[in-house]
Amino acid sequence: MKKKPPIAPPSPPPSDWDHVGPWYDQHVGEKGSLHYRKVIIPGVLRLLELRAGDKVLDVACGQGALCRALAQRGVYAAGVDLAPSLIEAARRRQGSPTHERYDLGDARRLRECVFLTPASFDAVLCVLAIQNMTPLSPVWEGCRYMLKAGGRLVVVMTHPCLRVPRKSSWGWDEKNTCQYRRVDAYLTSEKIPIVMHPGSNPDQITWTFHRPLQAYINTLGSAGFGVDRIEEWISHKRPPEGRRWEALDKIRREIPLFMAIRARPAGAAR
Repeated sequence: MKKKPPIAPPSPPPSDWDHVGPWYDQHVGEKGSLHYRKVIIPGVLRLLELRAGDKVLDVACGQGALCRALAQRGVYAAGVDLAPSLIEAARRRQGSPTHERYDLGDARRLRECVFLTPASFDAVLCVLAIQNMTPLSPVWEGCRYMLKAGGRLVVVMTHPCLRVPRKSSWGWDEKNTCQYRRVDAYLTSEKIPIVMHPGSNPDQITWTFHRPLQAYINTLGSAGFGVDRIEEWISHKRPPEGRRWEALDKIRREIPLFMAIRARPAGAAR
């Protein structure tokens, strides 16, 4: 009897966001989510220290909200992303043909992006995306390859120490009437599925890669970067009115939501 060929296991979900691109574009909108507008964009602009005419590369640009904000300030912004649906959305929302450009590109293979000129960017960004990528080293090496001498890299992520998917949560201490942050695991690196539409579509997921802070700092150093600034940003969202308001607002101001890292090629002038 002829043996039947083995059944191939199902392919794992892609790590890019092409399959959730339309939802993400609708969710973020023209100018970005509230966190983008209230926290991310102001913080990134401060760390970039840009001047009109500078060139910025946004790695994993999504649908271009940050690039559009930069272009409105007279900066040339090039965005690359691995998801065709998000690049399509970025081009559709493009506001300045002379200050914005969007192309398909893998953050781990920036050297292969023939439309990008090496050593031509004053700054490279990777905002709320690095935790969706693996491995780290090729990303940093590509970013350095694209930077001018004296350029800077700005990376923003959800706080890797305090916002560990499925391993951290809020708790309420009734006895001491205070809110606290519980962290059940931190040092172990993990690949974690994130359900994008709980309840309505539990099978649609994206992947995040939790790593301890040392993984980011050490791989940046190995790629030739020196970190010159780390900032920790809180959420702008105030808690709802109620008897716990004061305690909830206090902990909101103490436990950061995001971490931002600025790095420069080692030995670069500041």
